[in-house]
Amino acid sequence: MKELTRTKVNEFKLEDSVTIDEIKENSLIVKEKIISIEAIFMDKQKISLNDRKNELFLNGVRLTFEKPNGIYRIYKDNQFIGLGIIKDNLLKRDVII
Repeated sequence: MKELTRTKVNEFKLEDSVTIDEIKENSLIVKEKIISIEAIFMDKQKISLNDRKNELFLNGVRLTFEKPNGIYRIYKDNQFIGLGIIKDNLLKRDVII
């Protein structure tokens, strides 16, 4: 194989993509085409943290949650703060926004 072009990943299609130059030239594209990290992971369950758990989570402390292993959207005060991973009932931070 000499070249491979991925035309679709899940619901994201090549024809819906934009280039960096297109973004620079047209700020309207940002509003119409750019999606947030939160939107990409809307199929993942949500975990809401209180002040103390949020502080611990952001500092890298693993928190106990009895939920299935997987990726979760993490919120504090209904604001998306990033992604976490639960493995063996322990939540650890993955991506912080």
